Amino acid sequence: MDHPGHRKLHKDPTPLTGGLAVYLAILVTLFIHDINLPNKSAYIFSATILVCIGLVDDFKPISFKVRFLAQIVVGLLMTQIAGLKIDDLGDLWNFGNFELGAFATAFTIFALVGGINAFNMADGIDGLVGGLTLIAISTVAVLAWIYEDWVLLNYCIIFIAAIIVFLVFNLRFFGSATTKIFLGDTGSTLFGFIVSLLLIYISQGEDRFITPTTVLWVLAIPLIDSVSTMVRRVSKGRSPFFPDREHFHHILPLTGLNNTQTLLVILVSSFALTVIGVVASLVFHVPDGILLALFLLVFTGHYVAMGKIHERSRKDRRAAIPSLSKIIVERRKTDRRVSAEADYNTIIIEERRKSDRRVRNIPITFEDRRKGDRREDGASALAGISRLFPDDVSTLSRTQG
Repeated sequence: MDHPGHRKLHKDPTPLTGGLAVYLAILVTLFIHDINLPNKSAYIFSATILVCIGLVDDFKPISFKVRFLAQIVVGLLMTQIAGLKIDDLGDLWNFGNFELGAFATAFTIFALVGGINAFNMADGIDGLVGGLTLIAISTVAVLAWIYEDWVLLNYCIIFIAAIIVFLVFNLRFFGSATTKIFLGDTGSTLFGFIVSLLLIYISQGEDRFITPTTVLWVLAIPLIDSVSTMVRRVSKGRSPFFPDREHFHHILPLTGLNNTQTLLVILVSSFALTVIGVVASLVFHVPDGILLALFLLVFTGHYVAMGKIHERSRKDRRAAIPSLSKIIVERRKTDRRVSAEADYNTIIIEERRKSDRRVRNIPITFEDRRKGDRREDGASALAGISRLFPDDVSTLSRTQG
């Protein structure tokens, strides 16, 4: 279960089993339909390792070093057993393909680990990683259909169906008030692994569908966001893996967008960049060097724009919150008013106490007390006689008068 926290938007505990559900759905479908994927055993074994690590991380967070180690092991399995490698980076300078040679294995592991973590870091709002994965896999499916790779197309259709079912429950369709299920680290890691694997597969060899440079455009949003976020962290003296709220999906709401609008902006941007890269490469045959330069230009623009939006938001928050000196001055004024009222009340109390002392200090002599007692006794005696002899008392009174 994913419990609410200061870096999270949901208010109720939500299951983190979306990734596990997608994994099981794909696994069962592959065995039922017996889809003959290249190196299927190595692929399933590697995916299972990542799913197990993700489940442990969802239950109890583990160190990023452990996750990196598991991802490197998976990279070694895919390069050494499955034979999936990035052998060249395409024709970047019009001198032929840039061959990696002995560095092919290391670069492939680096790219695979980078792709996995790019999707993992993008998992910040509902539907984001699922939507980005859906765009990437749909692109691979269209290319597989164009190049008539039916095995790859069937696998993509299975994965697309699983993602759509997950998004139905993740995006609160059918009037649901809360999200019913989250992807979790299990799902974001699995999605990043599958997307990276398929893009490496279709961008290498003599029968490649697209060039390695075009892959950057298909993965533009998760790659640009993850790299720019880590650069900002390092520039501030923090670890590149230090969690914060400076991702694309965190900064866009600072402009006034809600979560749904933020999701739509990011997904539309991802789709647009994917179409630009694929069409420019396959239809207009733009050289890889120019595509790479344009991609770096987009990355720079994103980095600068996000930095300015975040900085402006910080200034607005500072302007809205009064400074410490102003708070201290206001508190002192309040203290003075309270003190003045307290002094006035003290004066009144002192005057009352003085009056009480004066009343208590008036002397009463013994003789005054005796006179008062006699007057009271005489009045009492006369009242008693008048009750017994009313006629005599009246006569006596007239005589004395």
